[in-house]
Amino acid sequence: MNNSVRFIPFSSNIIFYDTEFSSLDPYVGEILSIGAVKMDGREFYCELEYRGEYSEWVRENLLVTLTQPKLSRELARQKLSEFVGNSKPYALAYINQFDTIYTKKLFVGEGEEPFYWLPLDFASILFGLGYDPEVYKYDNYTKLAKDLGVLVKEGHTHNALDDARFLKDVYMALINRG
Repeated sequence: MNNSVRFIPFSSNIIFYDTEFSSLDPYVGEILSIGAVKMDGREFYCELEYRGEYSEWVRENLLVTLTQPKLSRELARQKLSEFVGNSKPYALAYINQFDTIYTKKLFVGEGEEPFYWLPLDFASILFGLGYDPEVYKYDNYTKLAKDLGVLVKEGHTHNALDDARFLKDVYMALINRG
């Protein structure tokens, strides 16, 4: 770990973003929930209607956490676009390939995605700063957070909004560490 590398982001036009989805297989899976947090602290969360198959892991670990009213895909697209606005912010996710693919699936053929075309990957940022990118995984993310002075919520629940909040907190702590 190289704590001497200063982290100075190119832009502050960022939305911290996380999704939960029905399967890791993008050919069969769909987005189930979306969490987003702006730099100014405003938040967005929604859960989407879905009647397809779920992976075993999702059935055992995620479905019990999805307790909010479910939105249609159309309404979820509309509300997410309204929240994001017209500034085309970068979407920053921990490991963005799944979040990006499922978000693109949500918008494909239904209008322009609200984010800038180039998503950002927090694992790559950690790697570039000298951290093992897997230090952020749910089973050992508390060490990095505690080292940075970030408050850690007990009992990780795979909630998209909680994960987006936590991502913002760790990101800001990296910037502010001096």
